Amino acid sequence: MITLIALPTLVIYVVVLGVAMAILRSESRAEVEQEVARLADNYAARFDGAFREAAAIADTTARFMETEPDLAEPKIYQQLRANVLANPAVYGAAMAFEPGTYKASDALFCPYVYRGADGPEQMDINREVYDWYGDPQWQWYQAPKRLGRGMWTDPYFDKGAGNVLMVTYSAPFFRDGAIRGVTTVDIMLPTLQESIGSQIVAGVDFVILTSAGQYVYSRIESVIMNKTIFEVAEEVNRPDIAEAARSIVSGESGVVALAGWDEAPQDFDGWTETQWAFYAPIKSTGWAFAALVPQREALAGVHRRMTLAALALAVTLLLIVGCIWYVSGRITRPIVKLRSKVLQIAGGDLDARVEGIGGADEIGSLASSFNKMTSDLRSHVDRLADEQAQREKIERDLDLARKIQRGLLPTEEPHAPGFEIAGWNQAADKTGGDYFDWLELPDGRTIVTLADVTGHGIGPALIAAVCRAYMRASTSTGEVDLSKALTRVNDLLHSDISEGRFVTAVVGIIEPGASRMELVSAGQAPLLFYEAKTDAVHNWDADNLPLGITGGLSFDAARQVEFGCGDVMVLTTDGFFEWANAVGEQFGTKRLEEFLQNNHHLSPSELITRLHEAVLAHAAGTSQGDDLTALVIKKL
Repeated sequence: MITLIALPTLVIYVVVLGVAMAILRSESRAEVEQEVARLADNYAARFDGAFREAAAIADTTARFMETEPDLAEPKIYQQLRANVLANPAVYGAAMAFEPGTYKASDALFCPYVYRGADGPEQMDINREVYDWYGDPQWQWYQAPKRLGRGMWTDPYFDKGAGNVLMVTYSAPFFRDGAIRGVTTVDIMLPTLQESIGSQIVAGVDFVILTSAGQYVYSRIESVIMNKTIFEVAEEVNRPDIAEAARSIVSGESGVVALAGWDEAPQDFDGWTETQWAFYAPIKSTGWAFAALVPQREALAGVHRRMTLAALALAVTLLLIVGCIWYVSGRITRPIVKLRSKVLQIAGGDLDARVEGIGGADEIGSLASSFNKMTSDLRSHVDRLADEQAQREKIERDLDLARKIQRGLLPTEEPHAPGFEIAGWNQAADKTGGDYFDWLELPDGRTIVTLADVTGHGIGPALIAAVCRAYMRASTSTGEVDLSKALTRVNDLLHSDISEGRFVTAVVGIIEPGASRMELVSAGQAPLLFYEAKTDAVHNWDADNLPLGITGGLSFDAARQVEFGCGDVMVLTTDGFFEWANAVGEQFGTKRLEEFLQNNHHLSPSELITRLHEAVLAHAAGTSQGDDLTALVIKKL
């Protein structure tokens, strides 16, 4: 008893605890990821701000040169010195003129001021230093001239001028619509990284990458501007680092998890502790900032919260189990008595009674209810035995009725030379209100019938059997007038069936020798006829009212149908075209016409089989709601 109460409680509690812990871990992890991603954006923004401030100096100077195009050389150096001193991050500033625009000759003229050991120093970067005008490698001049706008270069070592690893922002300036030169500011990357890197949390390893994955900064100096992170990932056989690097240099912010991280082969010692790389773009340069934090450190707070929550839940669970143990002990003994009596009932002793359990509590009430239950159970079992016998008799009667009704349907194809005829029926219940029939007359003609009684089940099945008998009796003579025969059948049915019931029917007489058929429809439609010589499907409506609605009904003259080779007549009850799918869309008569157009070459029996399959495919699992009956006549 205690196990039955405590075990489910324990299982439920453990499941709830597990779900709660999983949710707590997931939410806490998401919060941590958001926080480290925010930090990455913050750190990247610091670098970005420094670059933007430096770029603004060059942009302002370029605009100044457009308003003061004839600035004297001393004034130019004075402006460049002011540019260098305006921002501690700026290492140097230059103003490179197109040959012939400032000085008459084609000599290179590029005043340059940079931070020296004892203060700002100046020089002219001419061809004796390096050819920044003719050599395409010097993108700080070539790229803004080509693009007509300011831009940052990739990091480079400025050998011959600054002699440091730097990155340059160049802004073009114009005169009369033509480029006159560019003004630049240089950022010495080690100085910038040292000043901003000191603001990052101590112990956090970070890198700065170009959009191509080249290292701008790394704790391993040997890879800076010498390798890309993709090359390093290949050298250490770490495709996961390459995959993470593609995300880092994508221009987006985010977090990726890695099983360790290293930038150079000599530093990769099998370190597999999971790391979080949180990254963000440095938008002004198109670079990316990425910092690494061990997952255990990032999730340390999460683990502490989960541990405390687990301890609290465990203590609660122990208290619950103790309460269950105490309470269940007080109710175990009476329940043991009840159990023994239940076993007696299970053994077939419906006269068992519980004795010795009293009181006004739930157990006493349960014992009293148990004794009443055994008395009621005895009565109920006796009653169920009688009801079961009645249900079994009804089922046997329905099975017999179905067998009889199926026995009334033709089993062999009629003898009609030059024609092939097939019929098929499937009731929605055990019995149905549809039927098909054919009757061979002594003169070689064949009468075919298809009928549908309203509704389905045992009532319509009885009417269908009566209708078949009336139809055979009225058409079994050698001389048959379909209109008169249907009038007799209508009057007989009208006197037999109740109001609200009626029968739709189509009756035809096939005359094989003349390849002709007389056809009368009493409310039954559509009548589909495929004409082979025109490759067209005709859809004929009913000729008259259904049978049994009113007495004294007269029928129009029979329709004359001439059959040619390959012509096909298809007659179906509404169970086919009114069968709807899950969204209420019926199969419809239009699909019947299309089906006959595409499948007229099949034999009648094959055509019926394919039609049933098409309707089932359209229904897509919805249950059959009405009887299905089809009759197909084909001229060979």
